[in-house]
Amino acid sequence: MKNHIALVSATEKELAPFLQYLNVEAAPHSFQTFHLHGLQIDILFSGIGILQTTYTLMDYLSHRHPDLWIQAGIGGAFDPQLELERVYHIESEMLSGFGAEAPDGHIMDPFRLGWSDPDAYPYTGGILQGDYSPCLQVEKASGMTTFLSHGNKEHIELLRSGTHGQVENMEGAAFFYISLIRRIPFLSLRSISNLVEVRDTSRWKMEPAIRNLNQLLIEMLEHALPHLID
Repeated sequence: MKNHIALVSATEKELAPFLQYLNVEAAPHSFQTFHLHGLQIDILFSGIGILQTTYTLMDYLSHRHPDLWIQAGIGGAFDPQLELERVYHIESEMLSGFGAEAPDGHIMDPFRLGWSDPDAYPYTGGILQGDYSPCLQVEKASGMTTFLSHGNKEHIELLRSGTHGQVENMEGAAFFYISLIRRIPFLSLRSISNLVEVRDTSRWKMEPAIRNLNQLLIEMLEHALPHLID
């Protein structure tokens, strides 16, 4: 039986309601490790950005070996058709802003430049593809890992005219890459806190996005996840 899962988020704030739930419903095992429904659940905060995320995940994997891990966090909707406050299953990730800059400001990725094979593992067509589906009905979207939260109109439009994903975040590609290389079943969930537009945090829906994300995680744990990973 597979009974060891890990839940990964960039910050503690993004998982605060879920931690409150575990503190009430689960038996604490050790620091940020709980037992519930026959599962061992590790909580891991990776930090913001791909550097901290890569180090944190690899350090964790040096002494733990989960049967499944889930990345859960908030993200910005680069695709304006996505709904604020809604949770999406991120089925793929790409790394944005990595490669060479063209004279017009576009970034040419290593695959278009001929530096890398777009189908060399773990890539498929130059993207990192997820291999696991959530146990509840969740709409799918593509992810785009960036080095900053975009807020400049010209930069956004330049990025929009090139290859991009639907949900902007700062950690997803690291999680996907490590999961695929280490062959760990994985799932990525992002709740939309804001549109990627000229930066105006007064328009963001941070708290409702976090609330909906955590409610989905609790529903997964209560109703489907223990049976799905048997």
